[in-house]
Amino acid sequence: MIRLLLLLAAPALADTAPPDSAHYQLPATEVTATRARRASFDLPLATAVITDLHRARPGLSLDESLRPVPGLFVSNRHNLSQGDRLSLRGLGARAAFGVRGLKILLDGIPLTMPDGQSQLNNLDLGATGRLEVLRGPSSALYGNAGGGVLAAHTAAPADDAWRLEPRVILGSHGLLRLQTRLSGQTADTRYFASGYDLQSTGYRDHADARARGLNARVARRLDDRLELTLLLHLYDAPYLFNPSSLDKVAAGDNPQSTRGFVVGQGASKKVRQSQAGVRLDYRRAPGRNSALIAYGVERALKNPIPGRIVELDRTAFGLRSEHEFAWEGMRLSAGFDLDAQRDERREFANEGLPAGAAASDEHVFALVQYGAQRQDQGETVRSFGPFASLEKDLTPALILTLAGRYDRYRFAVDDRLGAGTGARAMGQFSPMVGLVFKPAPLTRCYAHAATAFQTPTTSELGNRPEGAGGFNPDLEPERIFGVEVGLRHHLPHYRLGIDLALFQLQVRDALIPFQVEDPQSEEIYFRNAGKTRNRGAELALNYAPRRDLRAALAYAFGDYVFEEYQLAGVPLGGNEVPGVPRHRFFASLGYRHTQGLFADFELERVGRYWANDFNGPAPGRDGTAAAFRNDAYTRADMRLGLDWRGTTAFLGIENLLAARYSGSIVPNAFGGRFFEPAPGRTLRLGLGARLGD
Repeated sequence: MIRLLLLLAAPALADTAPPDSAHYQLPATEVTATRARRASFDLPLATAVITDLHRARPGLSLDESLRPVPGLFVSNRHNLSQGDRLSLRGLGARAAFGVRGLKILLDGIPLTMPDGQSQLNNLDLGATGRLEVLRGPSSALYGNAGGGVLAAHTAAPADDAWRLEPRVILGSHGLLRLQTRLSGQTADTRYFASGYDLQSTGYRDHADARARGLNARVARRLDDRLELTLLLHLYDAPYLFNPSSLDKVAAGDNPQSTRGFVVGQGASKKVRQSQAGVRLDYRRAPGRNSALIAYGVERALKNPIPGRIVELDRTAFGLRSEHEFAWEGMRLSAGFDLDAQRDERREFANEGLPAGAAASDEHVFALVQYGAQRQDQGETVRSFGPFASLEKDLTPALILTLAGRYDRYRFAVDDRLGAGTGARAMGQFSPMVGLVFKPAPLTRCYAHAATAFQTPTTSELGNRPEGAGGFNPDLEPERIFGVEVGLRHHLPHYRLGIDLALFQLQVRDALIPFQVEDPQSEEIYFRNAGKTRNRGAELALNYAPRRDLRAALAYAFGDYVFEEYQLAGVPLGGNEVPGVPRHRFFASLGYRHTQGLFADFELERVGRYWANDFNGPAPGRDGTAAAFRNDAYTRADMRLGLDWRGTTAFLGIENLLAARYSGSIVPNAFGGRFFEPAPGRTLRLGLGARLGD
C-alpha cells in the first residue's frame, strides 16, 4: 500500500507546501490535551488532530468529523435523544446514553462530570474549530479517563473587529438547522459566540426533535502576562423523542418503525443545561505558564422511558490548576483537579399516555401519566486528583516521560424511600512511563505503559435490578493496564504522513450493560466482567500530492475478548466484547480549488460485531447467531460546494449507495432488541455567508 502511494505521488511532486486540511498534519502540530502545550509528533502515545469541522457538515454527530481517527469508533444512533456512543480501543462501548470511558473537554473545561459520565449537549460542532484525541489510558493526567481524551476547542475568532456568519442547513427527514456565529477582536479582547436552532422529524417514527444552544468565549488580556477568559455554554432541548431499538427482523424489514409500546409510553427527553467557566492564564516566561480554571454546571432532565419516568436535577462544580515549567532539557507539568457533583434523582412508574393521546412535541411531558414513586434520593460525588508529568531529554534523540496521578472518589447517597443510604470510596494511583526515540528529523518511534481506571457513574451505581434504592454494592470500577508502541514518519518529498500504533489493554472488572427479562421495561443495569483483553493495530496515512488535493486512509483492527467471565454459570472466556467491530476502514479524497470550489468523498467499511455477551443465543434459548450480530456495512458520503466572495453553498449526500445497516446497537438488550437502524440516502443543502468589518 505504501509503495503504491509513493508511485502515485511520483508524477505529481509539486513544489508547493502541503495544504491546510483536516487530515494532513505537519510534525509541528501542537496539542493541549496533555495539560501542557506539546508537539504531537514528540508524544509517547497515539494522537490525532481534526481541524476542518464546519465546512459542508450539518453538525449533528461527531461521526461526521472523527471517522478519520483509527481506533475511535463513533456509533451514530441517528437518535438525538440518545446521542453518539464513543468507543476508544474497545473502552466506552458500555454507554447506554452519553459517553463513558473518555474524558471530554471543551476549551479546557470538562464536559465529563466527576462521576465519569459525559454529555455532549454543549458540544456544538458548528462552533468547534479543533478536536484533539489522545488514544490510550490517560488516568495519569485526568483520572476517570480509561480510554483516552477528546479535547474540543471553539473556533478562533475572526481577525476583523467583527464578523457575522449566518448559516442555514436543510435536509431529509425534516432537518432545519439555523446557526449564526459572531466573532472578532480588538487590541486587548477576542470574542466568539455561536447560536443555533435545530428541528428534525427524524428518520424513524417517534423521532421528532428540537434543540437550541449558545456557546460564547471572551478572552481579555489584562497585561503582558495575564489573560482572563470567560466561557458560557447553554443547551435547551424542549423535546427529543426516542424511537428505541428493534430486533433483527424489524430492523431489516421496516427500519423506520417504532414499537407501539414505546410510543404509548411517550419515550422522550427534555433537557436544559448551562455551564459557565472562567480561566486565568499567567505566562511568566517562555515555557513557564500557569492556569487556574473554575467551572459550574446545572442540568435538568425529564425522561419518560418504557417502564419509568426519570427526573434528574444536577449541579456540579470544579477547580483545576495547571502549571508548566521548562528548563534545560526538562519540562514539568503539575496541578490538581477538585470536583463535586450533586444529583437529585426521582423515578416514577410510567402509566403511559391517555388512551387515544399522541404527541410529537413538548406537550408529551404534560400528558404522560405518573404512577407510584419508586426512587427519591440525593447522590453526591466528590473527587480530588493531583498529578505531575516530567519530560527529560536523555539524549538529543531520546525523550523520557514519567507521569502519575492519585485520585480519590467518594460516592454517597441519601435514600429517602428505603434503607439504601450510605457511601462508597474508590481510588487509585495511575502511573505512566513513555519513551520517544528520534532516529531522524521526521521519524519518531515511541512506547509507553500506563494504568488507568474508570468508576461507575451515579446512574450505573443507582440502577439495581431488584429495584432497591441506594448504590449497587457489587459494582466495582474498571482497572486498566495498557502498553503501546508506535511509529510516526513524514515524507515531505512525497507529502505523505504515516502513523502506526500497536496496543494491548488488560481490563479487570469491565463494566457490562444488560437488561432484565421484562417486556414492559427498557431499564439498563450493569455488572462486572472478570477480565477482558483489548489489543489491536491502528494505521493512518495522510497524503497531499498538490495544494488542492488531499487524501487520507485509516484502518483499525481490534481483538476485544473476555478472558475471565461467567454469566448464568456459562463460561464466556474467548467471546468477543459486544458493541465494537474487529475491523474498520476509512478513506477520503478532498479537492479545494483556488476559486472556492470544493468536493469531498468519504468511504467507510465497518466490520461485523456482536450485540450480546454470549455472541449468539444464550444456552438453551432459541435463535440464530445472525440475530445477535450487527452485520458489516459500507457507507459512502459526498459533499460538493462553492465558497466564493464570502458566500458558501453546498450539497451533501450521506449514505450515497443507500446501504441498509444499523449504525449502533444496545448491548445485551432484552428480547433481541439490539439494533438502531440508520437512514438510507440522505440529502443536505446548506447556504452561508460572511459579513464583516
